[in-house]
Amino acid sequence: MVLRNYRWPVAVGVVVVAVVATMLTLGARGPRSSTPVVVSGVSQWGALARAALGAHAHVVTLLSDPNADPHSHEATTSDAAYVDEAKIVIENGAGYDTWLSQLVSARSSRPSVINVASLVGVKIGSNPHLFYDVTAARRFVEALVRVAHASSDPSVSASAGAVLASLRDLEGQVASLRTRCRGVNVAATEDVTGYLLASLGLHVITPESLRLAVGNGVDPSVGALATALDQLRHHPAFLVNNTQTATPLTNEMVSVARRNHVPVIDVTETLVGTNYVTWIRHTISSMRRDLVLQGCA
Repeated sequence: MVLRNYRWPVAVGVVVVAVVATMLTLGARGPRSSTPVVVSGVSQWGALARAALGAHAHVVTLLSDPNADPHSHEATTSDAAYVDEAKIVIENGAGYDTWLSQLVSARSSRPSVINVASLVGVKIGSNPHLFYDVTAARRFVEALVRVAHASSDPSVSASAGAVLASLRDLEGQVASLRTRCRGVNVAATEDVTGYLLASLGLHVITPESLRLAVGNGVDPSVGALATALDQLRHHPAFLVNNTQTATPLTNEMVSVARRNHVPVIDVTETLVGTNYVTWIRHTISSMRRDLVLQGCA
């Protein structure tokens, strides 16, 4: 499933220039460490890096507030200072964290960069929420270990191996559910879990125009909303609700779903807790629980 027409804030260049100018003026620097600094824009990739590399690296996540909207983040002086120190920078890509790419470009020397979207072949304009793709997560960890030259360290190999084993187990669970539940109707307020739903083979019935509108912070058409509400009255398996993009419109969808006994699965765009595998497993388990009611899970 290809999800297109995502629009992201583009007025970040001035912010980045101002941030870098401030950093140079004040001599701002990130924390010095005997271990390499690894900087991630978003919390999911940072959590995986921390679990995989352990004490081999000092991992810093720049955007970790679960109550914040990642789409509206503007680079700060602190962000620039950490990027200036980084040996490895982890970008989500696909237009999701352009501010981070610009901070990297402003450095006099380029760090190693892992861009997850480039790694899995997802281009700008497609759904950028790659952290809900378990296979993308597994490929990221494999790439990180290679870039960090950490495979020769037995302790890192053990840590990374455990993370990869957990991700492969989740991939197996997803494949098994896909075999049994392919084509089951589900609904979504927007497309944050689009990759996971696609990998499960589930059919998202909510109009794409509404999902994209909510994701872009604009109002959908009256017709798209009416269709979405009517669909909820016909009992899809569940409604996925991104609590970080909640609006009166999405709250109305949640209310209609609950009145019609449609399970609501609340999800977030930012990692809740510190363990990526636990976080994504919880979402998969919630979907499996509600798919059981459809007789397929």
